[in-house]
Amino acid sequence: MHSNLLKAASVGLGAFLWAAAPPLRAQDANRDVVISKTDVGSVIDRVAKRSGDFKEEFDKAVEHSLIDGTKLEGRAKQRADDLHDAAKKLKDVFGDKRDKNDPAVRDQADKTLAAASDVNQVMQNHRFTDKLQRDWDLLRSDMNALAAVYDLSLLQ
Repeated sequence: MHSNLLKAASVGLGAFLWAAAPPLRAQDANRDVVISKTDVGSVIDRVAKRSGDFKEEFDKAVEHSLIDGTKLEGRAKQRADDLHDAAKKLKDVFGDKRDKNDPAVRDQADKTLAAASDVNQVMQNHRFTDKLQRDWDLLRSDMNALAAVYDLSLLQ
């Protein structure tokens, strides 16, 4: 009887672990996990949209912050503009090439992540509204998903 109870518990635990396991994806020689063109396209679309939304909120928040009227204000707004411009261009390049491995797409992804890194510094060094911080957290999450596609450094 003790043996049957132990077997039932083992089977139950095995079924639970199997059901809780993340889905597996195909692998290739260059990456641990292959991300589909649709997945990459979705991330790029979100980055382009969220960077535009973020830019608008960022501009408003900067105008009502301690850096309003300083030289830093102009530089901070320019960084947000650069991020949005880079993200829009990434969407366009990916739309033309439709291949995440195309050098032009990878180069533009790198430029977009560099621009995001600059904005990340501003967000870390200054306190803005909770809404802007939530918007940045969402955009940063998408930027980190993009970085993971190309095995680049994540934004902290």
